[in-house]
Amino acid sequence: MLNGLKPLAATALCLLGLSAFAENAAAAQWVDSGRTAYFKQSPFSSAWEHTCTTGGTPIQDFPGTCANDPFSGWTTNYNAASASANNQLNACHFDSQKLGSACYGLAYAINGQVYAGGLPASCNVGARAVVVSTRMETIEIQNHELDVESAQSGNEYVCQ
Repeated sequence: MLNGLKPLAATALCLLGLSAFAENAAAAQWVDSGRTAYFKQSPFSSAWEHTCTTGGTPIQDFPGTCANDPFSGWTTNYNAASASANNQLNACHFDSQKLGSACYGLAYAINGQVYAGGLPASCNVGARAVVVSTRMETIEIQNHELDVESAQSGNEYVCQ
């Protein structure tokens, strides 16, 4: 009888170990790395800035470069996600002569592979992604005079 329990106990330990692994894999989540890029252009003001780390002072330049960019894949991911988000804007049939006309784009890239929309909930630990959102809107500046305001932001995330 004891000999029959050893394989069962070994199987139980294996399943317990696998369930712990599955729990850790399911617990992985996207965490903001602090690497950002932001651009805004409107009749009232324009801004170009980026940050390299969480809590870092914004640097006037868009999207700028940071020391870790070549290793993190920021440039490849940012360019891919930005192109996709801007293609969504271009396909939207924006009307610059109609107050309130607005278009939006949202895309992310992981290892240069681009996808429309926001980040998926699941991820592989160590993966890096860049999410880019874009917006273009017709606004009233004064006395029924219309103009266009646009903004684009990019944020890098690391799966942990």
